[in-house]
Amino acid sequence: MRRHPILLYTLQFASGFAGLGYQAVWTRMLSLGLGHELVAVLAVVAAFFCGLSLGGFLLDGPVSRSRRPGVWYTGLEVTIGLWGLALMALIPVANRLLPQLLGPEPSTAFHWAVAFLAPLLVLLPSTLAMGGTLPSAERLASRLLRSDRALGGVYAANTLGAMAGAMITTFYLSPQFGFATTLFILSAVNLICAAGIYFLLARGESERPDPEPKARRGARPWMVVLFVTGLLGVGYEVVAIRALSQVLENTVYSYASVLSVYLLGTALGAAAYHVRAPRGDFSLVLTRLLQAQALTGVLGTLALWRVEAVYLAVHAALGSGWSGAVAAELAAGGLVFLLPTFVMGAVFTHVSQALRRPDGGIGRAAGINTLGAAIAPLLFGVVLLPRLGVVLALLLISVIYIGLIPWSGWRAWLPSLAPLTAAAVLAVGPWSLDLLDVPPGGAVIESREGVMATVSVVTDMTGGTHLKVNNHFDMGGTASLRPDRRQAHLPLLLHSAPERALFLGLGTGATFAGAAYHPGLDAVGVELVPEVRPLLSHFRAVSGELAASERLRVRSADARRYVASTEERYDVIVADLFHPARDGAGTLYTREHFLTVRSKLAEGGVFCQWLPLFQLDLETMRLIVRTFLDVFPEASAYLADLSVETPLVGLVTRSSTVMDLEDRAADPRLAGELARVGYEHSVEVMGLQVAREDELRAFAGPGELNTDDLPRVVFGAPRVVYEQQGPPGERLLAFLEELGAEDTASGDRLSAYRAARDAFLRLGVQVDRRSGADEMARKLPGPLLRIVRMSSDFRPAYDPILAISQHLYARGRRDAARELLTQLELANPGRDEARQLRTRLFEEG
Repeated sequence: MRRHPILLYTLQFASGFAGLGYQAVWTRMLSLGLGHELVAVLAVVAAFFCGLSLGGFLLDGPVSRSRRPGVWYTGLEVTIGLWGLALMALIPVANRLLPQLLGPEPSTAFHWAVAFLAPLLVLLPSTLAMGGTLPSAERLASRLLRSDRALGGVYAANTLGAMAGAMITTFYLSPQFGFATTLFILSAVNLICAAGIYFLLARGESERPDPEPKARRGARPWMVVLFVTGLLGVGYEVVAIRALSQVLENTVYSYASVLSVYLLGTALGAAAYHVRAPRGDFSLVLTRLLQAQALTGVLGTLALWRVEAVYLAVHAALGSGWSGAVAAELAAGGLVFLLPTFVMGAVFTHVSQALRRPDGGIGRAAGINTLGAAIAPLLFGVVLLPRLGVVLALLLISVIYIGLIPWSGWRAWLPSLAPLTAAAVLAVGPWSLDLLDVPPGGAVIESREGVMATVSVVTDMTGGTHLKVNNHFDMGGTASLRPDRRQAHLPLLLHSAPERALFLGLGTGATFAGAAYHPGLDAVGVELVPEVRPLLSHFRAVSGELAASERLRVRSADARRYVASTEERYDVIVADLFHPARDGAGTLYTREHFLTVRSKLAEGGVFCQWLPLFQLDLETMRLIVRTFLDVFPEASAYLADLSVETPLVGLVTRSSTVMDLEDRAADPRLAGELARVGYEHSVEVMGLQVAREDELRAFAGPGELNTDDLPRVVFGAPRVVYEQQGPPGERLLAFLEELGAEDTASGDRLSAYRAARDAFLRLGVQVDRRSGADEMARKLPGPLLRIVRMSSDFRPAYDPILAISQHLYARGRRDAARELLTQLELANPGRDEARQLRTRLFEEG
């Protein structure tokens, strides 16, 4: 008969596997309609927890009073599985309706209400049933074990299964099969669990008595403890993950890795309590557990000071590949989470077990604990974290545990001084938690802990200013003004007369600000991270006063939801550089999103999707290009500039040439702006076109598309940050080589420009940028002069020779400087800058 408990634990493991797998998939699917704003993400999580809580409250009594809890358990697993199958069709329908209900700019209250109620109602049959599985499994286990202390083993097995579900669903099932098929597999797991429970365990259970609890205690104070510990436990998770986001890569796999450690610790704590339940008075044991909880919370906070060192050490020890990166993220999560969550599992088991009654108790205990967990993301993520910061929020959580200790005299309470003292020292001490990477010689100008991310403005040793989100994602700065502005001007110039434009992604505002130079153009800029907007004042040099512009309007919203919900039609839509490896960004490259963008274009409209080639491998690039061509078959590709360190490629829906650049540049303000970014003549714009539709189609080849159901970019792009990639310039050259575009349709002037462009890029890849200025002055003039002779229009090779000449002159090599300027005059007699510089250096005075 002892095989029965083991079998039950196995089935509980499988049930937990499916439950956490559902949560991961449902959250990602619903975010497509509700948006990735934090209010929506937290609302979905809260709705999931509230369903579990409601199920625990409503089903606890009927399950516990039943003589056949195993039959109940069977029915609940069947309900979860069947509704999981139904959600394969229902969630896509909801995602089509929700953006229209919300509109492009919902109020925070309305957004929260819809984002909470819609998932609550859609998921309720499954989440309600999930809430009843723990009390039914506990009752069945108690009969099999003939013990009223079966909760720890059941809870540990279920939570351990949840850990496996988080990892396997994210790392294998969803990337391999897509969300719909993953839901089908998870539903099958539930139905198999139901069959196993019924045929192997439940049919003879009525013959077994339900053991009575050994003691009875008042429920009310312990329910308060369960509610608050649920609140604090998930609050600790929310705040600590925000801190870890400064260190981890923040891919889809990062959160799954950290969550798995959180669940592993909880499962081990529950299992340890089940195997070696503490002896002695209930209140005294609870006191010691809560003191341990407070102390491990302070230790977890203290570990944040070393988490980056541990992450880097593990990463270095195991190599820069996929396994090394994931192991490093698991190690970082373990350092912060493993001890606190171990105690959390024991605390929950200890208090819940004490509330067990013949007519229930376990379900209500889990329900009240889960209700606290449902409130935690909003309270800590939205309210407290931005106001207190990471360290104070975590310390506050640790200290509150001490306030839950039942009073049993000073002697029992005295160990509480250890975590309280440590928390006070950390809170008032002169040290600060600084996980932000600042460039050598740079400084932090301003940093904001927001509800979605930590956003910082930093300077480098040259005085350049950069905007960083969660430490890793550099959203540009003053040093990248030229390519940033070109990202706006190129698609606007490809439209004959744009009047309305939409910019998805704001960053420093440099790209969006380019729209202000185009006469008669009204533009909207959409930024997901609201903390970015108040920091734009640090980037006036590149973005101006966006808030004061009547024609440029900034909106804080999820880009996908905004496009899906707006009723406007735009002449030009520009999609910024969404880092494809960052969690969620890959959904901005799906076929469904591109179809929605196409529906929002006015007749003759232009859509430009900029791609950060320096953050992509070529396989992901092919996937995005293939998906883009499926929606926009007449497409072309352009480079933003000629950088080999941060190459940017724009996919544009029209392959027309810039026919009216000279006419539009008649506006003096626009003409001056285009000259500053190197767009004085049409050849300088069209010279950056690297492929038309045929070349792009050949490069992309046949294969899968990036879709909402299977966002391959989300799961595949992290290869770039997890595995060692070659230099971006080499990938750019490989990309251009595979395109192999023959410019037979263009005139000689354009063909010459493009030939010079490719030669310049090859030279840029060959140059060792660690070489000193003297070495550069020795090696570069010859190759640069050859490129100048190829095209009289190609200025990127002309200007460096002027700079080298000035360097030679300053170092006293006057004859070499004069000779180089003379050669430059002969190489391109159409430009006058070399003659002017030679006259100023050698003839004036």
